[in-house]
Amino acid sequence: MDHTQALPDDAIAAILRRLEPRDLAACRCVRKAWHHVVDAHRLLLPHVLPSTVHGIFVNYIDHERPHFLARPSAHPMFDGNLSFLPEHRRGINKMVDHCNGILLYRCYPSLYVVNPATRRWDALTCEYGYSDEYLVFDPVASQHYEVFSIPRVPEKVVRRESESLTKVSACLASLASRLTERSRGPREDLHDLMEWPPSAWTLNVFSSSTRQWQERSFVREGRAAGTLTNLRLDPRHPVCKWWGGPRWRYGAYWQGSLYVHCRGAFVVRFSLSNLKYQVINMPVDTTKHALYLGKSEKGIYLATVHSRSKIQVWTLNESSGQMEWVLKYHIDLKPRKMKWLRDLKGFDKTWTLGDDDDDDDDDDDDDDDDEEEEEDEENKEEVHVEEKENKEVKDEEEEVEVEEENEEEEDEGDEEAGVLKENNEMLTCEGCEWNSDDDNVLNIEDSYDTCYSTMSFLGFHPYKEVVFLALSRFGGVAYHLNSSKIQYLGDLRPKDYYQAHTNGLYEAFSYTPCLLGELLEHASETRRRN
Repeated sequence: MDHTQALPDDAIAAILRRLEPRDLAACRCVRKAWHHVVDAHRLLLPHVLPSTVHGIFVNYIDHERPHFLARPSAHPMFDGNLSFLPEHRRGINKMVDHCNGILLYRCYPSLYVVNPATRRWDALTCEYGYSDEYLVFDPVASQHYEVFSIPRVPEKVVRRESESLTKVSACLASLASRLTERSRGPREDLHDLMEWPPSAWTLNVFSSSTRQWQERSFVREGRAAGTLTNLRLDPRHPVCKWWGGPRWRYGAYWQGSLYVHCRGAFVVRFSLSNLKYQVINMPVDTTKHALYLGKSEKGIYLATVHSRSKIQVWTLNESSGQMEWVLKYHIDLKPRKMKWLRDLKGFDKTWTLGDDDDDDDDDDDDDDDDEEEEEDEENKEEVHVEEKENKEVKDEEEEVEVEEENEEEEDEGDEEAGVLKENNEMLTCEGCEWNSDDDNVLNIEDSYDTCYSTMSFLGFHPYKEVVFLALSRFGGVAYHLNSSKIQYLGDLRPKDYYQAHTNGLYEAFSYTPCLLGELLEHASETRRRN
């Protein structure tokens, strides 16, 4: 008989709250009543919610897959290379988005929602080419996620005459169009004069709760961004003035709303609670600045980069229902004083890239046959020695084998407990997250060898007013906005990245691990089925 059934939920919650995170997670799986108490009182949230930055995922120019920059101690704890995915090494892959520990990862033509901390994922079917996908995951509100497919600005309609028209009909059609233009003035395409976004904007949204794509309409509040003709003046791709830069525009989730940077120099704020959206214009000329939208300590931030080394950081003020960008920081890194940040010495706490060892493994596999032949010959020579062994030695070996088998059976008893223990160690391990204000501090005025180089914006720290940059193309640094302090993180160039003048970075996403999320597939389960 379960005596806890007579206790009220508050009393059970008070008891369970005293347990360690691993034991609390295990108790959650024992009984449905305990499962309900843990979730209703949110006992696990302080232990499993994302609260630290463990690394940065980076997409590269002309490179088949992204890489993960993190402290060396963080790599063994979870697979930053996502090698547990079925199509990890197939085709050209890229990181699409990140939200509170969940990644949106595209392995052409598949789209995956991945949690590297739990090694779980979902495979989605999604058309590619006419929309951009953004991820929404709020573990405080729910363990389910949503993927929003935002349509791009429609391109200009090119009208082509039918090949079946005869020469006579073509001449008549041309004459009629000329007469019409003379009567009403310059020709205007009604499609180009259409306002965008529309008053009722219908999006395709995938929800993990329903496991399917569904249409969801948002009603506009306020004015549209402009006509299609005006919005097309903004470049189709937000490419910087130099090599690299993001190929699509970023999005950010904050307090129940999704903010998306759209083509046409505006940001859309989708309110997920009341299904309304609002257009927010940019504070600067987008033709002269590279724009980066993100979330940081106090809400939604916008970084504008221009003249190779100058950064302006804006915050979005939403008080009294008014959307206004406020300039908070102005940074000038003086490119002629930038250090050449490769092969720096004296830094023993640098982050490293999680490069695969597949090439080395392939070389080892080529020698497997030779090693097996040598082992066979050695075994034949040892047969005579084994036959002369004492019976007591054999008995001892059998006892050892029995003990090992018993240990293996115990280890296979509860796989989830082992996963919980590993994840718990990941979150409590010291040194996994860059949180020191004194590690690898650089003085940009030092007399190092300098070069006139470029700067790439990697993203915002989600919990501190810190931005991640790449100086001299592959030198990863963290810049403190309040104190102007610069900390060296590590070299961003992968080992298997070929040398060329076109080398550079595309998109980057700071990663915060989370142990929640309703994802179906699991790495160990897939291996067992195979």
